[in-house]
Amino acid sequence: MNYLARIVCIDDEPAIIELVNMIFIPENIQVDSAYNGEDGLALIRRDPPDAVILDIMMPGMDGWEVYRRIRADKTLKNVPVIILTARNSSFEEIIARERAGVDDYVVKPFIPSDLRKSLAKVLGSHYQLR
Repeated sequence: MNYLARIVCIDDEPAIIELVNMIFIPENIQVDSAYNGEDGLALIRRDPPDAVILDIMMPGMDGWEVYRRIRADKTLKNVPVIILTARNSSFEEIIARERAGVDDYVVKPFIPSDLRKSLAKVLGSHYQLR
């Protein structure tokens, strides 16, 4: 099947990964997933996606470390990253997100249209989502 795009979702919550699949598979977006930072980084390195949806709060390697490693890798540094962050984010986390120059972020809990708009934003006008 020819997909419009391929994304990787890295989140330790199976319900979030299931929701991302439910949102994007009907949009003809291939969703590959990982439940932790180490596996997610390996997946991205093996086959760079069009975009990454990345949870910040994960056990082991957290999302910020995954993000830093993506940006430090010359073959991955231009892959857009959408950060998923909890609604009760601290002021320090918000400032860190701005300083890190993330492509976009979505606050949990989110509605499907928020994530669709974010992906369309980072992928550009070539990708028109419903």
